[in-house]
Amino acid sequence: MRTKHLIPNHAAGLTYANAHAGAREDYHHAADRAAADPFEGFPDAVLGLIVSKLPFRSAISASSISRRWRGALAAAPSLDLDFPAAFPAAPRRRTAFAAAATAALAPPPPHHHPLRRLRLALDGFFDQLFAASAAAHLAAWLAAAAARGVSHLDLHLPRSRLAVLPPSLLACAGLTSLTLRLDRYALPLPPLGRLTRLSRLRLASVHLPGRDDFFHDLFSQCTLLASLTLEQCHIGALRLAGAPRLRSLDIANCSWDQQSCVGIAEMPSLRTLRYSGAMASRHIVTDAYSLDEVVLATEKPQVKLQGPNLRELLPLVGNARSLVLSPWCIEQFARPGDWSKVRLDKVTRLACIIERREEGALSIAPLLTSCPNVKELSVSVVPSQSKQRRCSGDEVQYDVVCGRGVTVRNLRAIRMEYIDESKSGLELVKLLLKNAQVLETMTIVPSMDGLEQAMFRRRVLKFRKASRNASIQFCASA
Repeated sequence: MRTKHLIPNHAAGLTYANAHAGAREDYHHAADRAAADPFEGFPDAVLGLIVSKLPFRSAISASSISRRWRGALAAAPSLDLDFPAAFPAAPRRRTAFAAAATAALAPPPPHHHPLRRLRLALDGFFDQLFAASAAAHLAAWLAAAAARGVSHLDLHLPRSRLAVLPPSLLACAGLTSLTLRLDRYALPLPPLGRLTRLSRLRLASVHLPGRDDFFHDLFSQCTLLASLTLEQCHIGALRLAGAPRLRSLDIANCSWDQQSCVGIAEMPSLRTLRYSGAMASRHIVTDAYSLDEVVLATEKPQVKLQGPNLRELLPLVGNARSLVLSPWCIEQFARPGDWSKVRLDKVTRLACIIERREEGALSIAPLLTSCPNVKELSVSVVPSQSKQRRCSGDEVQYDVVCGRGVTVRNLRAIRMEYIDESKSGLELVKLLLKNAQVLETMTIVPSMDGLEQAMFRRRVLKFRKASRNASIQFCASA
């Protein structure tokens, strides 16, 4: 069948192929240009943002793609200079790492770009033969970062005689966040008062003797400091006072001297206190009425004098609105003596971490008596490090009777994670359902599955509920 008469412009040569021939040629020329260098028109800031998402070794390889990518690493807004990760199988390539880091941090003058974040992890970089050169490189890198206006600095130094904080660290006047992880750094820390814009400070593996005035100078000059974290530090005496804007204080897994002391005062903005690991010998806390969240994840001490120490600490900081307690802290409330006099009336959100033992769940019952105004309760069960304990000596014996007289008149929401079918687990669920008169929701994440979970669910649903509006929900995972 002939179709020429259906295309009026065919005779004039205005066909579809001829009309779009020029467009196809333009497309092929553009494709050839894109195949040559698709990022030719991208500015340096975009290329630097791309390579900043890569590991340092991959970012170095990306710089050799083409001539256009050579300055991409120097334009990156954040750099992660991790020597062990860059050369995990070739730790002797320190010279190559130093050259690449210098090119990234200190480019030629026409190619200066602002630097927001810098992480320096130099584990294994301070070799015995390369240590002097490594110290010079560290000082030069921090000076270059200061010239580019770095605001977030994370510095990890290994244990070495020459791994010393250089004076160029204090030249980074624009720092707002500083992390110093110093492996057994025995030298005194330099005063950080020149970093007046600092708002977040994290010190890890640092020796803090009680005779220096490091924190006094820090709080008096760094008035914008809002968060302080001390992690795995060896502390003699910790005196924290005069920080008007400090909102968060975290003391995690620190070691203490035998006669150690922690003093906290004159912090009107303090809202969060996290205290985990070992405890100091004495605590002096004043004006802690502004606390909203307190986490006491302290471990069982080696000496018996820490029991009264915790009993003195809880009335000082435990009257926060949100309270998180470790298994050892919860066990203290079940001991006879003065623990029944401890009142935590302001606590409305209570989180308990208990160990998976036959008597572990019922240890919460005496604690609820001390927290009569709790509205939200969270119970999380963790595996016990020892076998089921037998009551002997100083061990505490729990029984179902200890749940009598528990007052939870304001309890509205309960979440229980990894509760098992043991006697104490079922008795705790029964106790809460029986006494919570305004309970709205109870969410249970059982530690079993299949048929055992179905049997556990049927037993729980048969319990008596004091609240008619209580809804019991079962979740498969946390």
